[in-house]
Amino acid sequence: MALEPITRGLWRYCGVAGEPSRPATRTVVVAPYGGGSAYSIPELLRHVAPTAHETLVLQYPGRGPRIGEQPTASLHDLADQLAQDIDQHTVGNLVLLGHSLGGLLCFELAHRLTRSGRHVELVVISSAQPTAFKTLCADEIESRGVEQWVAVLREENAVTEEILDDPEMLRLAVQAIRSDTLLVARHVESPQPLPCPMLIVGGDADPDITPEHLRGWENLTLGPATTSLLPGDHFYYRDRAAELGDLIRQQLPLLCGTGSAPMGPTQGERG
Repeated sequence: MALEPITRGLWRYCGVAGEPSRPATRTVVVAPYGGGSAYSIPELLRHVAPTAHETLVLQYPGRGPRIGEQPTASLHDLADQLAQDIDQHTVGNLVLLGHSLGGLLCFELAHRLTRSGRHVELVVISSAQPTAFKTLCADEIESRGVEQWVAVLREENAVTEEILDDPEMLRLAVQAIRSDTLLVARHVESPQPLPCPMLIVGGDADPDITPEHLRGWENLTLGPATTSLLPGDHFYYRDRAAELGDLIRQQLPLLCGTGSAPMGPTQGERG
């Protein structure tokens, strides 16, 4: 997987070598999950890239080349920084896709980018719950020891056994997921609903993010909202990234008025 830094926090996903460049009339921006990095979501990048002329991925502080940076104080601060990068380094329409913590972040990015005059065609929220359903407690998170974090990482299948078996890699993984989980626990959403359409997707066997949580996002947009379940757990997209890419491609013609909404037994739409 080839990634090219544009800024510290915004990286370009490079397609097939030798592929001719095209004007970026649509850019998809992908926000990784809590504890993840730009390198941790190759399936998402590969399968959403065909939905846009350019695909960008966010790189959070405290990981990868940014390992020496302090964690951002709040999700609002992180959104402020990254929205500025996105606005300055993209042209055309935007599709924002975020998984877990990345879903909350994309909600905040959409607010900032629409206020700056950018057209956000679609916000894709994957395996995330609105803060109205939040059960995380910052004090409890801060008190967790390494063994508790390892149990969380194992339960969520968030890292490989190679990382769990390497003390230094494990230390960095715990540091990243701890700081990101605190961001979620302390986050208060922007008070106004978004003006843009939303696609909300989750795994039907996710033990933490329920269909009720997913449907809660429908109240946070003034645009049409479609909720869909795909087979799998919290990280369902690792096996279903192609289907997620298909859902996005099906939604975009509808929003442009050139198609009809795909409907199925696990999908519903509110317009």
